[in-house]
Amino acid sequence: MATEITKGVDQVSVGELYVSDKSGSDQDGDGSEDKPFKTPLKALRFAGKEPFPTIYVESQKEGERWVVISKTQMKNAKKAFNREQMKNDGKEKKEAEDNERREKNLEEAKKIVIENDPSLPEAEAVKIHRLEAKRGQRVKVFGWVHRLRRQGKNLMFIVLRDGTGFLQSVLSDKLCQCYNGLVLSTESTVALYGTITPVPDGKQAPGGHELHCDFWELVGLAPAGGADNLLNEESDVDVQLNNRHMMIRGENISKILRVRSTVTQCFRDHFFSCGYYE
Repeated sequence: MATEITKGVDQVSVGELYVSDKSGSDQDGDGSEDKPFKTPLKALRFAGKEPFPTIYVESQKEGERWVVISKTQMKNAKKAFNREQMKNDGKEKKEAEDNERREKNLEEAKKIVIENDPSLPEAEAVKIHRLEAKRGQRVKVFGWVHRLRRQGKNLMFIVLRDGTGFLQSVLSDKLCQCYNGLVLSTESTVALYGTITPVPDGKQAPGGHELHCDFWELVGLAPAGGADNLLNEESDVDVQLNNRHMMIRGENISKILRVRSTVTQCFRDHFFSCGYYE
């Protein structure tokens, strides 16, 4: 008897695999007579490489259960397997090239240094909900990267969140080409410096203005992928409830909580005015 396959299928020998279009399954089958695969391609995938084992398929003759796969079927299965292998090899090669290119870009980005220009006016630290009165002035805003969008190599848009509101910010050239700019992810903590400017007519942004950055600092880097690794639009309710602390950072849920807070405050004010105590 040939050596047993060690992939958790002790009853199947290396020398033979079984395929049944009627009763087999590519998901639950293991290639044995009792649990055959559904397609020859799955059997070849299971084997992994040549020389392939003998593949048995269901016989069309009465009284005969299994028969060796025909040369034509085997040829077609091998063609499909080889195409799949070439595609996977090409994908792996592309991923390797992309990773190599990214590592090279990161190394180059480490050479780019950004500095706070001492000739510019001193930046005043301001909360987002108080920025309207600071239009035209240079400010410093601390917060979390709520949304992040890169546009080419020379432009990056950040929607900043600080608990009091949201602020659209624009970073260009070296500010988004530096190492921190390349690795920045959502939910990272940053300090942005720049001038508050009203958005052009026809454009929209939270508060009707945006921050044109001239310098920024990375305070704390969040894991790659940010909140999207935990939650997205298709997340189940259970996932959303288990990550409620992330959900309430979103714009819709935070608005609901603020409305709830305002309504509750109105009830308190009414009863306090009538002499009640909580």
